[in-house]
Amino acid sequence: MLSRAVELIDADAALRALAPEWEALWRRAPDATPFQSPAWLLAWWRRFGTGAPRVSTLRAGDGRLLGLLALYLLDERDERKLLPIGAGVSDYLDALLDADASPDTAGWLLEAALRRARADGVSICDLTDLPPGSPLRDAPPSAGWRGACVPTDPCPVLRLSATGLAASVPAGKRRDLRQARHRAMRIGGWASEIATAETAQELLRALARLHAARWDGGGVLDERVMAFHRDAAPALLACGALRLQALRFGCDIAAVYYALLAGSDRVLFYLSGFDAAYARASPGTLLLGEMIEAAIAEGRRELHFLRGAEAYKYAWGGVDRFNATRRLRPA
Repeated sequence: MLSRAVELIDADAALRALAPEWEALWRRAPDATPFQSPAWLLAWWRRFGTGAPRVSTLRAGDGRLLGLLALYLLDERDERKLLPIGAGVSDYLDALLDADASPDTAGWLLEAALRRARADGVSICDLTDLPPGSPLRDAPPSAGWRGACVPTDPCPVLRLSATGLAASVPAGKRRDLRQARHRAMRIGGWASEIATAETAQELLRALARLHAARWDGGGVLDERVMAFHRDAAPALLACGALRLQALRFGCDIAAVYYALLAGSDRVLFYLSGFDAAYARASPGTLLLGEMIEAAIAEGRRELHFLRGAEAYKYAWGGVDRFNATRRLRPA
């Protein structure tokens, strides 16, 4: 790249105006996930954003957007922090880079953010939830900043084989799935449905209800988080990034799975809820088995169980990969 222009966006209106170019970049970026999309992050900013955005962008000489790093300021307990937009509800956070971007692009984006952070009086920059391979793990910081990158949460991943379920899922879990299907047939069978623009809000409400019941009213889907998902769902559906799927026994919704689609090769299993009244028929197992088979048929090669070391992820064959956090402070 012979010329480049780095800009730092620090106003809400300018951030919203960037959305069409941002989505186009997200579609071109080979390693992008929905967690980096404007559909997800602008909804997050509306519901959780405080302080001011600090979003670094880099353009080619012809004006084409080649990179974006979405951060924001947070004042917390006498400290001013620079954090990723999307923190808390996003499992992978990263710079968004065009396939044609220079290898130095992530470093230029970070440098622009840290240069402004010093002027803003920032004492900590935490780059959280960086997935394996993130260019931000090794991007050089601006002069006058120091820090380290340390592994954090396990994010188990199931490799999917094009030859089918038998080559993708351990024998024990395949046996559980067969038994669940037999039990479900004995009580009249089941049906599954994938949310459309018309049904997404209904299935989100069912997910919230089932999730809360499973966790005795707790869990992660409080009203503020649900408001975020209600905001994000239409745009995620419109850009083909949301797979919200329900399993029914008769008219009853017995399970709902919320997954995100990354490119053509990955499905990210984000949230679930199921009705304990149907536990004998294992609706969660039924629906996840159906989603895995659909992913294989679509040519997807990985199912990401995302953050956490819950036992069921390994029972399905998940293998750990580790996110990392990079903490930077002024030297």
